[in-house]
Amino acid sequence: MSTAASAPDGGASPGGRPAPGRGRRLVRRVAHVVVKLFLVVTIASLTFNALVRPPQTLQAPDGRDVVVDGARVHYRVWGSHGTPIVLVHGFAESTVAWSLTAPELAKNHVVYAIDLPGAGYSQYTGHYSIEDQARAVTGVIEALHIERPVLVGHSLGAAVVGRAALDAPGAIGGVIFADGDAMAFEGRSADPGAWTGVVSRLPYVTTLYRLGTQTNVFARPIFDDQCGSTCRGLQGPDADRLIDAWMRPLRSRDAEDAMRVMAAHAMTHLSPEQVRAIRVPRGIVWGAEDAMSGGSLQVAQQNFAGAPTATIPQAGHLSMVADPAGFAAAIETLLTRLRTP
Repeated sequence: MSTAASAPDGGASPGGRPAPGRGRRLVRRVAHVVVKLFLVVTIASLTFNALVRPPQTLQAPDGRDVVVDGARVHYRVWGSHGTPIVLVHGFAESTVAWSLTAPELAKNHVVYAIDLPGAGYSQYTGHYSIEDQARAVTGVIEALHIERPVLVGHSLGAAVVGRAALDAPGAIGGVIFADGDAMAFEGRSADPGAWTGVVSRLPYVTTLYRLGTQTNVFARPIFDDQCGSTCRGLQGPDADRLIDAWMRPLRSRDAEDAMRVMAAHAMTHLSPEQVRAIRVPRGIVWGAEDAMSGGSLQVAQQNFAGAPTATIPQAGHLSMVADPAGFAAAIETLLTRLRTP
């Protein structure tokens, strides 16, 4: 004798499946937990952002300023004689990135380092396109009457010096790509869209940014990883001081705003055709252990066909920090071998 199978609310339905009522209760519980978690995280994020509120802007501890097209550009100078060299930093860097190798170069050169718009201690204008950044470089050259300097661009800075060479070839004596091929990272060549600007303004993003920049706890492992297996610049008692000086320009609301603006736009880059069109003498310097952080050495060599290349042994992406003296020696070697296409 058989009876019809039925399951009370919350029991199992035929075939062992959960009854619809029980499934609905589970969904409601999960949704309740998610909503509570969202509220807790949001309140915590807003509270943290209110308590940890950096200054709007920061004064540079050293260096000088010059006005280019109405905006203040910060720079530093080392040396008093020799062929002029202009050093241009990469993403999330500043003139501090050159503070170890610039004194080495200054033994035989007048060395300038520039804070690009949206970075370091230059004025934060909201205009950070590659045209804006290249104009800052050529504007400083004009304002300071620097005679045909060699431009060295690190990582993202390679695209900037390349663009400067395209815009003002008569004012530039040569360009050297340092750990950067001037190309966009895969997937970042096009405009990322308005949604990235919205996401960048969420309180959680601000919280993560401030957690990552207000102390050196998270920065030190990144520096160690990017420096390479031998990192002379981060050895000894001054290592923490260097990292703190590097991170300091990022600890302002101006810097936060600049990051939001740049996140909503295409990454600073050139096209292969533009790189191949550079007609001033060219060279490449690269950390031997830098695989892809600033692009590809092979791509740089392909686009700078025939340009001399110098590699820094046991150095990663931050080759000028890994071996400051070795980086300067590599630049010296390239200066005697720079080749015009």
